[in-house]
Amino acid sequence: MIESGVTKKEIIYPAEIVFKAVFRNRPYILDTIKNIVSENTTDGKVTSRESSGGKFISYTITATFVSEDILNATCSSIVMIEGFMSMF
Repeated sequence: MIESGVTKKEIIYPAEIVFKAVFRNRPYILDTIKNIVSENTTDGKVTSRESSGGKFISYTITATFVSEDILNATCSSIVMIEGFMSMF
């Protein structure tokens, strides 16, 4: 379930989920995220956008997750990457 303010939205799996992760800009992060996503999904897509100064980079992850456990495991692995700042 995803909490949205006071109410909870129930997700029926498998479900396509889109989320973003922000990192300090490092050269290896894109490949690391792609590897994590490919280990947990079959249709994952990762796109990136660098900040105007090039110091930060955001990654948009779009994939179909078969369960909440797989989604949580993927997110947990991503937040452990060096340079992680935020996920939404």
